[in-house]
This record gives sequence, C-alpha cells and structure tokens, in this order.
Amino acid sequence: MTNLTCLPQTICSWDYFVTISDSDVKASVKFNFMGEQGNITLESSYYDIKHTWLSGEWSLKSDGRVVAIAIKPNPLTRLFEVSYDSRELVLKAESLFSRSFMIEQDNRFLGMIEPMHAFTRRATVNCSSSVPIPIQFFLFWLTVLMWRRTSRKNSGGGASGSGHC
Repeated sequence: MTNLTCLPQTICSWDYFVTISDSDVKASVKFNFMGEQGNITLESSYYDIKHTWLSGEWSLKSDGRVVAIAIKPNPLTRLFEVSYDSRELVLKAESLFSRSFMIEQDNRFLGMIEPMHAFTRRATVNCSSSVPIPIQFFLFWLTVLMWRRTSRKNSGGGASGSGHC
C-alpha cells in the first residue's frame, strides 16, 4: 500500500505539496489559474494535465507522450474512467454526500482518496502499490478537480475556482 499525504500550498490554495510515506520524494500537484488543466512534479519528472475543451476528457502527459487518459462519461456524476498501460481504473465518489473517492479496478477496491477531516483541504491517498505513483497523483488531481468544482459552485467563486477558504 502506498500512502500519500497532500497538504495545500497555502490556506486557500488548490495546489498541493505531496509526500510519499517512507520516502523523501519531493512532489507537487498544481492547477492552472484558468481552466481545468494543471501539472504534477514528481522529483525530476514533470507531467502536464490537459483538458480537451468542451469534453469530459483529461490526459496526463510526460515529454509529450500520453501516460493516462481520464474520461468523465456523465457530467452529472462524480466518476472517472481512467486508462493507462492497457489497464482500466474507476475513480468514483464514495457516496452522494462524501468528499472521499474510491479507486477500483474490475469492481475490486484498490484505494481511497479522502480529506483528513470535514473542514480541511488536507488529504490522504491510500492506494495499492500496483497503481504507479504518477497515476495515483493523477487520480488525486482529478479528485481535487471535483472538490474545486463543488467549492466554486457552492461559493459562487469566479473563473479561477478559488472559492472561499
């Protein structure tokens, strides 16, 4: 099992510093100021997250190569189908009212992404080590995207989606 601890870079930020349990790896997850794109820095590796405009598709890219694709098949649900290396995962909300997301493969539970408590942006990712670390970061980024959208909708936040702290 891999454990990630995800701490917002500032109190009102949707950008995160991430630590991997039992390591001194330096990592970050960031959102672009406008839109639903961003990047992941994992030690010396850099990944871009691109959103195909007016679609429910995001791609994780490294050096111009697509590493993973996430598709949100229904805009009304909090569910993503994620494919990488000919593997398929599902990232879905644990329940209608929960901020926690489950990671599954073939209806088999692989992990959980959840806030540390109800009133924080701090989060943890606990996932099977069979899922590569860059993919776990991508799944976390997608989860934060859903949290960010909810915050923007609930607070009437502007285009940056910063919402209220």
